Amino acid sequence: MAMVLLTGAAGYIGSHTWLALVRAGFEVVGVDDFSNSSPRVLERLAVLLGRPPAFEKASVCDAGAMDSVFRRHRIDATVHFAALKAVAESVAQPLAYYANNLGGLLTVCSAMLAHGGKRMVFSSSATVYGQPERLPIPEDAALQATNPYGRTKLMAEQVLADLGCADPAWRTACLRYFNPVG
Repeated sequence: MAMVLLTGAAGYIGSHTWLALVRAGFEVVGVDDFSNSSPRVLERLAVLLGRPPAFEKASVCDAGAMDSVFRRHRIDATVHFAALKAVAESVAQPLAYYANNLGGLLTVCSAMLAHGGKRMVFSSSATVYGQPERLPIPEDAALQATNPYGRTKLMAEQVLADLGCADPAWRTACLRYFNPVG
């Protein structure tokens, strides 16, 4: 059975994705530092899964912690949801957003590469389209982020594209949703 590393696992979309992955037959190890979530989510997941979830408290920005997670688990693919996510906050605290959102992605990708992983689903955002020329927005619309949060997502997509150009074995998908609940 394939093992998926789920970052941001205790957040809203992370916890729902966790359940969907398990129902689809995957093993999941979750990683979260609870900066945007609560440890109580793990209690609810245990009830819904019928067993305690495999979980590691760690920051995706901590290279040593991420390396340790990859050493302890045979990770086949990563679903990367760990990020700061408030547009207004990103305008007030751009350095925090760049450090966390880009730093976390780079750290996770480096750990993946060091341990032979090259498959990732990345949580991007429709903010990469900025002010769209028309609605609904086609996927191939011009990219033009207008705030630090959106720019971190757009830059992260470029990092993943560059990895794929450098090594075609990388398989990545970027999710550009407006609202993950929808």
